[in-house]
Amino acid sequence: MATLEAQTIAFFKAYSQRSNDALQSPPKQDVDGTIAGFAPFFVGASPKGVFGGASEATFRKAIPQAFQRYRDAGGNRFEITHIAVTELDDCNVMARTDWEFGYRRPNDGVVGTIAFQNLYFLNFADGRPKIFAFITPDEDQAMREHGLV
Repeated sequence: MATLEAQTIAFFKAYSQRSNDALQSPPKQDVDGTIAGFAPFFVGASPKGVFGGASEATFRKAIPQAFQRYRDAGGNRFEITHIAVTELDDCNVMARTDWEFGYRRPNDGVVGTIAFQNLYFLNFADGRPKIFAFITPDEDQAMREHGLV
């Protein structure tokens, strides 16, 4: 069996590809694949605060809405460029992921990139990686700074 690190890297390469595919024209959205990567309950934190949720109907509806918002802001590329994995024990890891969000601003055609880092915590209790927590920067602030919203 592959190491937790190798499984985590493979997981995030697929996650990145799904995210990037969702910004293409026409978009290819794999909502089921995204949901399958999350634990039944998960926690998120950002400069806006902490929230918790279940990977259920509300989450299923929010995924395509989030990608539509990114497309409306001019997003055309969403990729992980680097993954660093820290094994916490025999079934939990932390992954630092460096992302690049590429865009063409709708109002003036300016092309740019927003780089940011997310932290994810994954559990392998059933043998497959599941995100149970994540920490993100303030995406709305970054998008405002780049004139996207």
